Amino acid sequence: MRYDPSIIPNLPRKTSKHFKPSPKEHSVEFIEKTIVNTLRKKLDISSVKKICIALSGGIDSTLVLTLIKKTIPDLRVDAISIKFADSIDETESASKIAAELDTNHHIVYVDNYLRELPKAISIIKLPFWDLHWYHVVKKSQSLAKHLASGDGGDELFGGYTFRYKKFLSLIDTNSTPLEKIRAYLSCHERDHVPDQEEVFGKKARFSWECIYKTLFSYFDNKLSPIEQVFLADYNGKLLYNFSPLNERISNHFDTQSV
Repeated sequence: MRYDPSIIPNLPRKTSKHFKPSPKEHSVEFIEKTIVNTLRKKLDISSVKKICIALSGGIDSTLVLTLIKKTIPDLRVDAISIKFADSIDETESASKIAAELDTNHHIVYVDNYLRELPKAISIIKLPFWDLHWYHVVKKSQSLAKHLASGDGGDELFGGYTFRYKKFLSLIDTNSTPLEKIRAYLSCHERDHVPDQEEVFGKKARFSWECIYKTLFSYFDNKLSPIEQVFLADYNGKLLYNFSPLNERISNHFDTQSV
């Protein structure tokens, strides 16, 4: 896996106890109020006059932008989108959203992804290639001190529906924790290199058993299979990918993430 569980996470780890269904149903209004209160807490209205947001055009970043505009209407907001050469262009939809929400929109064109990759890796000190956040923060530092994003929304609100469908198709009611772990990993092809033992040899110190052990507690509990996936997702990409990488890049450019 591309996550390093030895990193001390910025966010609290969760266990199966945190994922037990609540007897009180959380309405959309409750969730919106929680997000709005977090925004107010993060942004001191008396001192913060402008903010940037990483706008992909997706649901998560659009939701955050909408709530920022609704919560603090006098705040100047600059939206930033990244367009990589020879990749799917989502900037058109992002531009429409920015215009609809009366937001300044900046598109950063990256024609050679490899040019600044070594610098980005030197900042995070980890071998990650998916570093669009580097270009977002680099642009934002010239516009505002604070930067918001929708990163983590899929992990918190169950956005990986295509993975859930595949996972559930690979298991049944009699599946063991190990079988569910293997099914879970098969849904994350981009997050591991299947033939890395052949590519790197023994120097990689790679062990599937170590990975299984790391994930075991997430699938050896009384949660439903889909809740177990939510638990594993939270304690994976969110804690050991989005959060630490974004923080290191933001700190490098002296930008405060919201």
